[in-house]
Amino acid sequence: MSDSMPAPDPPGAPRVVVVGDVVAGRRFVDDRRLHAGIAAALDSVNAEVAAVEPLTRSLRDEFHGVYRDIATAAAAVLRLRLATDDLVLPTADGVDEPVELRLGLGIGTAYVRAGTPSGSAWYHARDARDDAEELPHRRTWPASLRSRCRSDDLGSAGIVNAYLLLQDQLLARLDARDRRALLGLLDGERQVDVAAELGVTQPAIARRLRDRGALAIHRALLELHACTVDPARVVG
Repeated sequence: MSDSMPAPDPPGAPRVVVVGDVVAGRRFVDDRRLHAGIAAALDSVNAEVAAVEPLTRSLRDEFHGVYRDIATAAAAVLRLRLATDDLVLPTADGVDEPVELRLGLGIGTAYVRAGTPSGSAWYHARDARDDAEELPHRRTWPASLRSRCRSDDLGSAGIVNAYLLLQDQLLARLDARDRRALLGLLDGERQVDVAAELGVTQPAIARRLRDRGALAIHRALLELHACTVDPARVVG
């Protein structure tokens, strides 16, 4: 795991809940492979991003997790968007299609009462996930939107949503090689190793990262982490 597990927070501490599901999940006809693929995706993110409560599948194609701050939750969300890149399953239309995840982030309080998740972060996350389902179908919103945030503080939600909106648009424009290179950035892999895996040169990978949006996504995540986790830090 890249980050150590966080110490327990005091009761009532602000947290970020992530709730997600599969875009148009009912069209996939192989439930066994769908469930296994989602479980593998959640496990891969849990192995890299420290959570207060790790990502766990709940219903058929739904899952949730709890994070200490928005920067950590955003890192998990970005990795979730990449985690199903290789998951392509048959649909009711008789064609194989990639599985894509939709995510809602809720900032507020999160706790368990009588065995039931409670607190404002939970209902904000569910409402944000509903926003991520509805807004792409509106003419005045980009079809690429897959992530949305709600919060007790409307100002913080607006800042996070501006970040997520542009991240989703850039992700939609990346091809498979770009997304693999982005994952290499997140994992701290050497460009030469990523290039060898993809059968291209290291300079070609460097150009992809700089010109096609992957580096911008990574730098934006670093900026978010700097101002959220350590406001005094200057990103180099």
